[in-house]
Amino acid sequence: MADSTASSLSETATGQAHPLLEVRDLAKRFGGLKAVDHCSFQVERGTITGLIGPNGAGKTTMFNLITGFIKPDSGRILLDGQDIGHLRPDEIFMRGMCRTFQIPREHGTMSVLENLMLVPAGQTGELWWNALLRPGQVRSEEARHLHKAQEVLEYLQLTHVQHEYAANLSGGQKKLLEMGRTLMADPQLVLLDEPAAGVNRTLLQSIIKNIQTMARDRGITFLLIEHDMNMVMSLCNPVIVMSEGRKLAEGEPEAVRNNQAVLEAYLGGQYATAAG
Repeated sequence: MADSTASSLSETATGQAHPLLEVRDLAKRFGGLKAVDHCSFQVERGTITGLIGPNGAGKTTMFNLITGFIKPDSGRILLDGQDIGHLRPDEIFMRGMCRTFQIPREHGTMSVLENLMLVPAGQTGELWWNALLRPGQVRSEEARHLHKAQEVLEYLQLTHVQHEYAANLSGGQKKLLEMGRTLMADPQLVLLDEPAAGVNRTLLQSIIKNIQTMARDRGITFLLIEHDMNMVMSLCNPVIVMSEGRKLAEGEPEAVRNNQAVLEAYLGGQYATAAG
């Protein structure tokens, strides 16, 4: 019995006894609208998990709840086994969760490189007196951030626009920049809100490749909302389907693709013919 207890405690300590993200019976109401209606699901470590459903299904509200932009009426949100439902977005960010937005929120009047260098938290140079009292430390820290930012830009193939104002980038380049900003934070979990929206097919392939590489080589876990079903079915496993604030289905892409309720309600004729 003692050995079993010790083993259980050891698993908890190493983070192996629980999923990276767990949503438990989460609910959020806006007036008479149940945006999220006692929804539960898990995101396992190392996965690229898709979250799909029609407009109004509650997906973006779910993202806003998970990342602390709004607070749930009830239920729990666990990150690495710890309850984060009461935390602010910046506190959740400090615990290793980052998100992107359907409409990128770049700092348009700053360069691409500056957008990346702004991300690391707790920079010594944020306090003006450190520039006077600890100039060497400030310079050394900025040099490290610059080196890391340049590595990220090379990784995402954005080096050629590093000195361009972020506002001047194309939609796809802005999506890549948002991914770069998440990399600067060394996250364990990234929430992507419609990374394919407004992106041309060439840059979309680059985004898909980068998501796969970041998951494989950097151990980053992804949860993404996406309406591009071709992207979801080729990239994500598992896929979670939401409807009217609840989880309708969950499973491997092929199982979801052949789920009759999902086909009828969400994927429509695009996959109904293929599934038949």
